[in-house]
Amino acid sequence: MDQDFENRPLKKAKNCESKKASADDDNQTVPPSATNSTPSTVSEFMNEEKASEDDDNQTVSANDNNQLDEHEEITDDLTYDYLPQDYALSDLDECAHLIINDSSEKEILVKIDQVFVEQCELVCLQDSTKWLNDAVISAYICCIKEVHVQNKNNPIVYFENPCFTRLLKRDGEIGIHGAIFLTDIVVKYLQHDMINLPINIERSHWYLASVNVKKSEIQVLDSLCWEHNRIDLTKTLQGLQYHLDNLKTQKNLCSHNWKDLDVTNWAITEQLHNPIQADGSSCGLFMLKFMEYWNGHTLSQYITQKIITDFRYKLAAILICWKTNTAQASAMIESDYSEEYPNDVMMLESLDSLSSVEKKYRSLISVLSNMSVHELQGGLCSYIKSITCAETLEKVWVQSSEPYPISLTLKKLQGMLNEELPMNCDCFNLVVRKVMFDDIQVVKKRKGMISKHYLYMQFWLDVEKLAYSVRSWPGIKYNVSSCKTIHIPIKSSREFILFILDKDTRTAYILDPTPIDPIYQRNPHAKYVYRLLWIAEHLPKAMSVTCPGSTWNENILLWHQEIINNIPIQNR
Repeated sequence: MDQDFENRPLKKAKNCESKKASADDDNQTVPPSATNSTPSTVSEFMNEEKASEDDDNQTVSANDNNQLDEHEEITDDLTYDYLPQDYALSDLDECAHLIINDSSEKEILVKIDQVFVEQCELVCLQDSTKWLNDAVISAYICCIKEVHVQNKNNPIVYFENPCFTRLLKRDGEIGIHGAIFLTDIVVKYLQHDMINLPINIERSHWYLASVNVKKSEIQVLDSLCWEHNRIDLTKTLQGLQYHLDNLKTQKNLCSHNWKDLDVTNWAITEQLHNPIQADGSSCGLFMLKFMEYWNGHTLSQYITQKIITDFRYKLAAILICWKTNTAQASAMIESDYSEEYPNDVMMLESLDSLSSVEKKYRSLISVLSNMSVHELQGGLCSYIKSITCAETLEKVWVQSSEPYPISLTLKKLQGMLNEELPMNCDCFNLVVRKVMFDDIQVVKKRKGMISKHYLYMQFWLDVEKLAYSVRSWPGIKYNVSSCKTIHIPIKSSREFILFILDKDTRTAYILDPTPIDPIYQRNPHAKYVYRLLWIAEHLPKAMSVTCPGSTWNENILLWHQEIINNIPIQNR
């Protein structure tokens, strides 16, 4: 263990905690009773702590009733379903840190609402000199959301994810065209009184920008009070404005309480005037606490550097032991904290049942292994089509997290198999992701050069973002400037059109499976002029950042354009 982990706040004796009272405690929300119904790997460690637990019980009290109360407190607190305000580490928290230390780097230890956090991303919470990464910040924001909904707090606050805030910033830099998936998210903003946006100055600093609808004001909470640098916020607000302008044109826009949709004209007010951060690494932690405590007028709790330092170590335990963290679901038995009270043991699955499940699994595998790929595909498709339960249709069956989260419900998969329905964009993008990954893996095995660069429907305006995401995959490193072709899909009505830009021949190939409309018979290229203008406007902007000076910075309107006819159409 490193020195910082050894110096983390120590666990307080529980009899001392019960006597502690102060003015700050009066403002703290009394945590609802936690539940131990969610299986967790932490509970396996609790049995190993029994010897030290007995010593603790002797310190607490000699009174039997007090010992019983103490025991109930321990057994109930096997998970967190509230945001603790006391950051002293308990036995449960110690076990959570042991889990982090004993896990492999790529092991997923936290999965909360489609946010995945690996062990290597959690170790920043054990070192006071490390910055918080997006994954940890996103996971705790999910916790804040759940508690906010659970407590039915007012005002109604939307807690945004750092990933989507970055996409708003991207849109503010390069603009948008038409309705895209982010616009659907911005629609949700209209049903809230406050929107908390985590803002990141690239590789430098985190701070909170709270969009206060009632005051028509952008409220900034910055632990370092860097008032001189708000460029990132300006770009983010401009991106938000583009989407709000898009919504203004919609006739069926939902009713809302926003008096003014022109957020770029709202006043930006600094809520802190003296720095409260004393180090160079805890800005992300301060930002999370601002999100949790800011009510549009003031901070509901007092925040100091000492509190934030203690919070860092507690945060690791909160995420590992969070009630809705499903990453630890492999633990099938939750044991009691003490053998003295066997009635509190909850057996989720007996060992005989587990053995039975394993036998059934092996039997199923033996049947499936004798089926051809075609038979397996047909059987799976038929099974998907046959399901009619409304609740089951809304469940997520397929999910992928890189370079941005995509989740496919069973209903979307059914729609994908229905030839009469247009393909869902998420389904399309996931197919693009698989094709891209498969193509890259083939090239890697042959030790060749990656010559194709694929773009998503969402990301094709931001080549830098997609290139970074692809390079971030394990073992994949390449530069877009070295690619010979870029594949750009665009949705047109119910179908998809593919534009392939060939750098060597300076040709834009157009693959359109739809029949030619009679109005374009004399000039088929006229159908694609508008889309080519769109590409020509935005592609060089992204390429000037990704690979300045390369051929991809040229005006593709000056390239040769060729329509590929007689494209074979295959069933989905």
